[in-house]
Amino acid sequence: MRISRLLSIATLNLPTEEKRRLAKGGTSVTPSIPIQPMLRFFSRPGNKIVFYGMAGYPSSLTELDNPPFLLSYSERLPKPSDRIIALAGSRQSDYEGLRAAYALGKALAETGFTLLVSNSSGFDRWARLGSQSADRRSFVLCDCGLGTKRITSNRSLRGEHLISPFLPYEEVSPQSCLSRNVLTAALSTAVIIGQAPKRSGALHVAGCALDLGKDVFVHQSGIGSKPNQEGSRFLHQSGAPIVGGDDPDQPVVV
Repeated sequence: MRISRLLSIATLNLPTEEKRRLAKGGTSVTPSIPIQPMLRFFSRPGNKIVFYGMAGYPSSLTELDNPPFLLSYSERLPKPSDRIIALAGSRQSDYEGLRAAYALGKALAETGFTLLVSNSSGFDRWARLGSQSADRRSFVLCDCGLGTKRITSNRSLRGEHLISPFLPYEEVSPQSCLSRNVLTAALSTAVIIGQAPKRSGALHVAGCALDLGKDVFVHQSGIGSKPNQEGSRFLHQSGAPIVGGDDPDQPVVV
């Protein structure tokens, strides 16, 4: 099936199952936004796309109530054989939290795990840098399209395995961040939360993971009395085990 028709269907504000029915039928589809810029985007080397139901689409996402109709990506997508650990923490992590994120990312990479993080700054970025220092690349689940400046201007993302469930030029929004958090939980085998305040996207990731029956841990650096630890401390008090020790350079066992 031609990518132009599938992209036209992807622009429609419909549940994925309805989009899939349209894709299987012969009904004419009028896109809600021009698709030519998107076609040019996917014609460039390294910009890839897969639609729901196609080979390569991650099987773990098909278990969701409304899985994304498309995934745009670079490099490759997760496979069942990948040992994926999702890491999430605050964009306002302090020095201790950032140091712990770097050490955690490095330790997990050296143990053979693959990181799944967001494109956010703070904890997530430093965890990615730690994995890079171990010569391992992370999966980065983005909160916007891969063609937006938010992604293309972020040099720390170069070489990583970028994934987005959004159209190439779709900008970030509160809803896109929530959607990304659900997919983060679905694609991972377990989740580790670093420093996180009371209102934190990291806690939403943890909640989604628990709803999906995934293991959720809190890193030691998230336990304390600081405002940026209130959410992660509450998560531990609610039953999430602690990983890591007082020394942020201590290896982590999951």
